[in-house]
Amino acid sequence: MSCNNHFLSPMSLDKTTVSVLTPPGRGAVATILVSGQLDALRQRAEDTGSPFFIAKNGLPIEKQTLHRIVFGSWGDEELVICRTAEECLEIYSHGGQQAVTRIMQSLVESGAEQINWESSVDKQSESWLADYHKALSSCSTERTAELLLLQMHHGASFWSRLQLGTVSTDELTIARKWARFGQHLVTPWEVVIGGPPNVGKSSLINRLLGYERAIVFDQPGTTRDVVSADTAIDGWPVRFSDTAGQRQTCDALETKGISYAIAKFQQADLQILVFDQSLQPDDFTLSLMAEFPEAILLYHKSDLPMNSEWHRIKFPSTPLPVSSITGDGIQKVLAEISARLVPVLPPEEVVYPISERQRNLLKQKI
Repeated sequence: MSCNNHFLSPMSLDKTTVSVLTPPGRGAVATILVSGQLDALRQRAEDTGSPFFIAKNGLPIEKQTLHRIVFGSWGDEELVICRTAEECLEIYSHGGQQAVTRIMQSLVESGAEQINWESSVDKQSESWLADYHKALSSCSTERTAELLLLQMHHGASFWSRLQLGTVSTDELTIARKWARFGQHLVTPWEVVIGGPPNVGKSSLINRLLGYERAIVFDQPGTTRDVVSADTAIDGWPVRFSDTAGQRQTCDALETKGISYAIAKFQQADLQILVFDQSLQPDDFTLSLMAEFPEAILLYHKSDLPMNSEWHRIKFPSTPLPVSSITGDGIQKVLAEISARLVPVLPPEEVVYPISERQRNLLKQKI
């Protein structure tokens, strides 16, 4: 449970902070972390009359046994706490907004400084460990979460030795090799779909996503902005972007959209060029293939007869036939996307950067 209200105290205790660790949204239990002078915080609450935790065993919070769950109450709210370190206390309360707000307000009134959970993780952990915690909170698939947990297990020795300057050149080289892969355990791979207008790009992206997200209308130039949607393919986070149809036009608004689409296409991790196989290819279509030879090529509308002119074209790679109407070829397209984005996995024991901070640490060792 996240608390959006930030309370101010005119007499904050030095280095005593409080943060909500559980994510936004209504949940059964909320976790609040208090770090710092627990005894002074309790004493300040007693002096000011602010509600505070009263344990069933009668002991103050700073005297509770480490790592032991303690039952008690906070005003009229029954809850449990646990001291996880000498100066760290976790509070487990009802996940509703009002319950969390009341506890947070009383802690701030007693002298704690409210900070966000990211700052709390930074404060409690080594920087490299904090990066893994943040990445795990942001990853969107079980597969990426498993890889991040594996990295956290192997990373302790590597990042500590890196700061001491004892990491070997081979280890640095391998870590840099897999930096892009590590980045996309959290950040989606950018897959941009381009091609001439009215070839069915919007219908195709809807089929790939499994639901209707893109604009679909039988009129060239309908999609004038980039429309994006996130999904997962084989456990890899992917962001599909449906771009304005690329063609020569005198329409100023459409021209602007096409220019933006081309720029987005150039920046993508993977490009997909879509053609209507039932229509005759034109020079502009051929120029797109020449400009992006690494793109996945798709013969869209494979449920319709193919125009014979396509047989005369030499393609940089064999186009995949696909139909948004029947769904034929969709699974092959998804498999090709996955294979292009992640053709091979890093060995389990290899450590690689998964955050901007870790990537910068590697750059500093060049």
